[in-house]
Amino acid sequence: MPLAGGLLALARMDLRDREPGSVWTRGDRLLLALTPGAAEELPGLLLWLGWGHLAPVLRGRAGGGTGRLLRPGPSPGPEPLARLLDTCADACARVQIEATAQPWAFSYASRMLLGTRPRSLTS
Repeated sequence: MPLAGGLLALARMDLRDREPGSVWTRGDRLLLALTPGAAEELPGLLLWLGWGHLAPVLRGRAGGGTGRLLRPGPSPGPEPLARLLDTCADACARVQIEATAQPWAFSYASRMLLGTRPRSLTS
């Protein structure tokens, strides 16, 4: 998964004392250890969880993690796959939304707070 989304997901799991297992980084990606055969289940599970549009972002591949070990742990971790995937998908979606979000300065709500209502609301 993308590094920014992965780090956000790890922070959320840490807050809830949930163990993700071994974690690696490779370039701008964060890698988690999954049970054998889980990589093939990811697209269907993402679709079932309602995160099907993130299938290109959250990819699985068979084989061990290669890269820099960020956090040692059990491999695979004890976290159920559906819960782990849902946490990671939510974090990646939030990172994507924040990257494309409209700045507050141009929103109707910010103009109302400043007392400079848009014309459509004054006429």
